[in-house]
Amino acid sequence: MQYVVLRKKSEDADLFTDKVETDSETTPLTFRQYQELMAYLEKKNKPAILPVQIACFTGLRLGEVCGLAWQDINLDEQYLTVRRSVRYNGARHKMEIGSTKRKKVRTVDFGDTLTRILRKAKKEQHRQRLQCGQLYYLNYYKEVTEKNRVYYELYHLDGTAELPKDYTEISLVCLRPDGAYEPQARWVLSVGR
Repeated sequence: MQYVVLRKKSEDADLFTDKVETDSETTPLTFRQYQELMAYLEKKNKPAILPVQIACFTGLRLGEVCGLAWQDINLDEQYLTVRRSVRYNGARHKMEIGSTKRKKVRTVDFGDTLTRILRKAKKEQHRQRLQCGQLYYLNYYKEVTEKNRVYYELYHLDGTAELPKDYTEISLVCLRPDGAYEPQARWVLSVGR
């Protein structure tokens, strides 16, 4: 065992202490900050409201929120399954669906407030789809292999476009009113302004 090296030092946790240690870099939003953010987004970037609400009520990363599909959400039992993340690959200049940061699938519970928000969003998306008709965008991913690596590129096409055979539809939760996926980079940058 002399050559075995412990890669990560395990941290001892005091399970019965009242003292709470917090990460100094991460501070959760207060309810007042949340309300101010919602008011700001209501004026400046309405499609960003749902992703921010999901992130606030579940603690998901922004890319994970953008990667949520309706089949990942169980509104009756109030939980969602995080399977994928959406990100912009600057080297390839493409939006991609990939694994989560820790490359693990996990389940996250949520409460009544987010359940009401998600039910309302789902109903609104259905209404918008009927209203836009063929001009409503549907979202797809395509598997691409480059240099022995597999990528899943994200696209949206309206109902008038001819669907390529290698596209697979994905029913994303965070959409713009026209049905196109809401790219995280766009709303993250607009929130910071």
